[in-house]
Amino acid sequence: MIQHMLNGGPFMIVLLLCFAAIIFIAAKNAKKPYHTNKIILLGVASAFLGIIATWLGINAALTAVPDISKIAPNILLNGVKTGLMTTYFGGFILITATGLWYYFNQKHN
Repeated sequence: MIQHMLNGGPFMIVLLLCFAAIIFIAAKNAKKPYHTNKIILLGVASAFLGIIATWLGINAALTAVPDISKIAPNILLNGVKTGLMTTYFGGFILITATGLWYYFNQKHN
């Protein structure tokens, strides 16, 4: 798991910071309301960031297609897989944030 996060590139650090902020806000919400709507905002922002990072990664991987005879296909596929890691992790953060937001909205309202 950690190896996949390291392979995700610099955008994974931003996604991890968003995830840490969501966990921090959720911990503050345990006793009393504390910026509950920012949980879903950070979740959506992380999903969009994951999509943008995937677009950049896939675009970079596809620039190597004209030189496919010089590189092995598994290298290209590993580049695509690495590019998709940010979307998977951004989606995981969004699902987690949505669940936490819904829980705290029901609890505090």
